[in-house]
Amino acid sequence: MKKTAPNTSVEIDDQGRPLGFLKHAEERLTIEFEKTEDGIGIIRLNRPEKLNAFDERMIREMRTLVWKANFDNSIRVLVITGNGRAFCAGRDIGGLDYENSLTTSQYRAYVRANHELFDDIEAIEKPVIAAVNGICAGGGVEMAIACDFRIASEKASFLLPENQLGVIPASGACSRMIQMIGIGRLKQMIMAVETIGAEEAYRIGLVTHLSSSQDLMDKTMAYARGLLGKAPQALGMAKHIINACQNVDTETGRLLERLGQSVMIRTEDNKEGMAAFQNKRPPKFTGQ
Repeated sequence: MKKTAPNTSVEIDDQGRPLGFLKHAEERLTIEFEKTEDGIGIIRLNRPEKLNAFDERMIREMRTLVWKANFDNSIRVLVITGNGRAFCAGRDIGGLDYENSLTTSQYRAYVRANHELFDDIEAIEKPVIAAVNGICAGGGVEMAIACDFRIASEKASFLLPENQLGVIPASGACSRMIQMIGIGRLKQMIMAVETIGAEEAYRIGLVTHLSSSQDLMDKTMAYARGLLGKAPQALGMAKHIINACQNVDTETGRLLERLGQSVMIRTEDNKEGMAAFQNKRPPKFTGQ
């Protein structure tokens, strides 16, 4: 139920969190969500008959969830995976006829919502893990690389097939992946449309960790629980600065590091971390 925060025009939900500027999806038709007791939010893409290809509805549902996770302190880590045999096959081709009929300026405006979902994933100040369980193609690759970590099943495969439609991958592959795997390998994937298997993806740095298919979620959850022991604000600050430093000169990068650290040293978690180190005990971070 929507209501207005006292003395403001801000609409809030039943938990007192801001609804923000998105049209919120009240019912989940394309994704499933669960939250563990220790603070891991699991998003499961749930269009297995479409290999979890995303449409407007899925974009809206995912953006709603990521938005809410920003303000939900009980969620410390997000995991994204797919139901069925695919992680995500990219944009649902059923919507492309409409997109492709738009004028160039209208197209750029329309597709920005897709880009903003991946930007939301990249920008949330909490770790996001992609558990790549199978086919990962097109926009699915771009969703995975917007995450901070990628744990891939041995059955996972990565493909950017857009050339076969006479276009390019244009939701982050050209921009995010170039520093991740290098210009040569990126051209292999985009221009030569080469499929990359799980082991090769790990070798070139596209994947963080490998797993057997049956152990994928157990390994992902264990990795997520390892992140739960880290200082939350420091994780968020590090994520921001690392992402920003991809696009700035080294002097600006060092300035960002100093600015970030000047905030971190004033936190209660910094005091706790210092005390724990001096007393040779594990720290108990609270996110304060």
